Parts: sequence; C-alpha cells; structure tokens
Amino acid sequence: MFIQHKRLEYLNVPAEKVTHLHSASSSVQLAFPGYPPQLCRSYLLRIAGDGKVLVVVAFYLAESQSSIFFVPKLGELPQEDIKRVYEEGYSFIESMGFSLTETDYHMLSDKKKQSYWAALPICQPPKKKKVEKDQQDKKDQQDKKDQQDKKDQQENLERLRFDSRKSLGRFFASL
Repeated sequence: MFIQHKRLEYLNVPAEKVTHLHSASSSVQLAFPGYPPQLCRSYLLRIAGDGKVLVVVAFYLAESQSSIFFVPKLGELPQEDIKRVYEEGYSFIESMGFSLTETDYHMLSDKKKQSYWAALPICQPPKKKKVEKDQQDKKDQQDKKDQQDKKDQQENLERLRFDSRKSLGRFFASL
C-alpha cells in the first residue's frame, strides 16, 4: 500500500541512486486534494541506498508545476520485497489511467543518467512556491497600505473634530 509523502516536494537524490525508472507515455487529467484538476505525468522509480530500496510513485502536476509523491507504507524495503512492491506501484499508477513505459534509464551511461535525471520535472523545486510567495508579499503590501489608509482616516477625523470644536467654541463666544 502506498501513502502520500506530504513533506517531499521534489526528488533531490543523485542520479546514480535511481536504479529503475518508468514514466507515463501521456498525461492524464487528475485532481489531488489542494490542487485544481489538471493534466499530470506519472513516474515509478526505485531509489537504492544502504542495502534497501525505496519505491516511489510520483505525479507531476503541469498547471501547478508541483510534484506529489507516494511511498510504500513501510518505507524503504529489503531487496526481496522490491519486485512485489514495484508491481504494486505499477498497478497503482495504471489504475489512475496512465500507461507506463520503461525508460531504459538503468542502461544509460552515468553522464546520460545525470542529464536525463536533472531534466525531469519531479527533480525540480516547485515553481508554485515562488508564485505563492509573490502573492503573499502583495497581500502583505496591501494590508500595510490598508492599515496606513485607516490611520490616515483616523487622523483626518481627529483633525476635523478638533476644527469643529474650535469653530463651535468661536460660535458660542460670539453669542
């Protein structure tokens, strides 16, 4: 069983640790919680390290320019469980409408692996975070402007009250 790894935003692992890579031959329209429905690409990969292997199911959301990752509930697995879990990941992706193809990644030279790996969108930091930060900055600037406008209105109101009292005082003095 695969569960979403909510803190993982992109794969920042060396290309040589990836031992197998399947990718979808086309995009599929999907909706994930927190994202609008959009075209997605999918990837299935094995990442080796310290005698264990991690199977990762990855989805790249084109419009949001973000990745969503799923990993086995048990995390890294010993070699004897990898084939079964990799097949589960394959079935998981295909159940969502994707058709996976072998990339022959494991057969590439080290130099070609690095360039191929670095070009994958699941290996790029999400660009949406910058857009969200820009939107937050604009909101913060608007909030500051609104506070200043409110302060200016209060000062104008106080000045008007003072002038009105002064006028009223002169009026009563003239009677």
